[in-house]
Amino acid sequence: MKVKTFQSWSESKMDKKVNDFLSNHSIEIIDIKYASPIFFFSAMVIYKEKTNE
Repeated sequence: MKVKTFQSWSESKMDKKVNDFLSNHSIEIIDIKYASPIFFFSAMVIYKEKTNE
């Protein structure tokens, strides 16, 4: 299992970063954690790499 953390000052830029990462078809998403403290947006994607079995 692995994690990828994203951070951005705007919601639209955050969406683009996360969506670009999620478009990778060689990963399986386990969970996504989202937070919006006062001045920025952040997300952590928990995933695992797919194996070629």
